[in-house]
Amino acid sequence: MKRAILITAVLSSGVFAQPPEERIRELEERIRALQQEVRSLKEGQKETEVIKEEVRKLRLEISMPQIDIKSYSGLGPAASKVHFNPKGVSLGGYGELTFRRNDVNARGGAKNIANAQRIILYFGYAFDEKLKFNSELELEHASTSAEHGTGGGYFKAELAYLDYQFRPEFGLRGGLLLMPVGIVNEVHEPPTFPSAERPFFERRIALSTWEEMGVGVYGEVGPVDYRFYVINGLMLKGAGSYNREEPLKNLRQRGARAVAERVGYTGRVDVELPLKVKVGASFLHADVQSKGCSTQGSACADSAYGFRRGTKVGSVSMFLPHAWYQHAGWDIRFVGAYITTQDAHKMSQDLRGTSGITTDLSRVDTVIPKEQTGYYLQVAYDVFRLYGKDDQELYLFGIYEDFDTHRKVPQGYKKPDGHKLKVYNAGVSYKPHPLVAIKADYAKLDYSKPKKDENEYRFTLGFMF
Repeated sequence: MKRAILITAVLSSGVFAQPPEERIRELEERIRALQQEVRSLKEGQKETEVIKEEVRKLRLEISMPQIDIKSYSGLGPAASKVHFNPKGVSLGGYGELTFRRNDVNARGGAKNIANAQRIILYFGYAFDEKLKFNSELELEHASTSAEHGTGGGYFKAELAYLDYQFRPEFGLRGGLLLMPVGIVNEVHEPPTFPSAERPFFERRIALSTWEEMGVGVYGEVGPVDYRFYVINGLMLKGAGSYNREEPLKNLRQRGARAVAERVGYTGRVDVELPLKVKVGASFLHADVQSKGCSTQGSACADSAYGFRRGTKVGSVSMFLPHAWYQHAGWDIRFVGAYITTQDAHKMSQDLRGTSGITTDLSRVDTVIPKEQTGYYLQVAYDVFRLYGKDDQELYLFGIYEDFDTHRKVPQGYKKPDGHKLKVYNAGVSYKPHPLVAIKADYAKLDYSKPKKDENEYRFTLGFMF
């Protein structure tokens, strides 16, 4: 605009020396030129604003990219976010807000529980396109204070690792890692599975969510995806943390000053078959260490055998085959398990400590099982596909679970009541957005006698970002 005014001022003196008709004609031409100049300046200004906006969006997406609804090397979509970010900070997360009614016992004798079950933050940083840091920080049950509700909440790290991908076929990963067993242990954001809560099998047998310190390799070679890690050994933590419904959860260390006198190994292989079918298997073998104490002698009263902390008292071997079909509105899953423990008698005695030593084992049901088996099958379908509605999803599903937490126990020990469980689970999962799920279901828990069967009615608001 300043340029136009300057041109007008410089040339105006010559205009008035011409005849009126010529002056008018020349002025009109100059006015048209000025108008064109103004239009050009305005269009240039608009282009500059557009460029500025695109640069702003680009900067935002580099630091906080939009989530890509797919998995990276077995991780869930929200946890994978940093791996699709070329450089900078990535933020993500998920939440799980639940209501559960159990006609026998939802928690501590109460039958109805409303729970801010999980609030999760994923924080990652891409140093460059190959080197990434990823973490998952988890707050469970709304608070870490025992004064709130019935207590039991905690805040912890569930993931924290460095990852370097040399190429798609080979990468290195080390830190606090999710164990690659089952399906839900790695892919556990609420919108990724239809049931209101994770399948009982995945929690009681596959021990979701389970993380340990470790280092290993991963990659994708054609249709084959693999992960293999070396991890710290497991450890008995005492009968106070033992739960008959999920007896091996007592062995997890989860990166909390994990005793690593012994080691373990875990891995997984998935093969992508035609028709979008994925089949594979995962395994874990780890030595089990005594919690014992820091010194030998009388100070070791908490260990039945007086073991120093970290002494091997047994081992655990897990094999879990699986199959998964996700295509054309279907989500069909099968996961099985065969789990054995070596020297379960010694582990059971060390679990209870000196106060648990007795010659009458027929009354003892605080026991590490020698063998666990089971499986579950899930069938879910998005019925909105029948009506050509592709901006939302409505899954109807059914899940059948059948497993035995104490199929075999050491000689002389008693199997706990209800060690066999069949679950009949049916419900609906409505997804108004791919990252949000509103779920309601019913689960019938059919225990082996004499434990009383249970009926659960559940409602969940779940999301990820």
